[in-house]
Amino acid sequence: MARMHIIAMALLLAGEMGWAKPAPPFQAELLGGRRISLKQSLKPGRGLILCFWATWCAPCLQELKEVSTRLKNDPTLPLDMLAVNVDTAETASDVGPTLKLYGFDFPVAMDPRHEIFSKYQSSKSLPFSALVNNRGEISKTFSGFHEQMMDEIKKELSPERSAIENKI
Repeated sequence: MARMHIIAMALLLAGEMGWAKPAPPFQAELLGGRRISLKQSLKPGRGLILCFWATWCAPCLQELKEVSTRLKNDPTLPLDMLAVNVDTAETASDVGPTLKLYGFDFPVAMDPRHEIFSKYQSSKSLPFSALVNNRGEISKTFSGFHEQMMDEIKKELSPERSAIENKI
């Protein structure tokens, strides 16, 4: 009976969230020169939101503001943020001043040739974000900014959901 319960829960979760797929690994240079990888960015018991953005993309800036504000206002949320900037060489010099203008202080990986971006989204539309769970799987993606994004992320990171997924 317990076995059938576990199978039923697995089918329910599969239909509700789809099967999580491994997040494509990457290495990048952070604004400021240090190198970072996806593996280094993942922390035990925490999710990671990868926010792909460009300085010229107003909805991207709105999304970055919303995510960073919510993270500051809710330090108990088990979520880290890595912004991946996709400005090309022509506009890359705008990244630092844009961060300063908006008061952003999160890490920014530079992806001027869109090598990371193309691994995560083939259409390359912005803004685009991917929620990576602590097992290195993409558990949810967001195309375009919407107000409910952080609520959906909180639901994905909820302890109850994690406990169910770990039993399967």
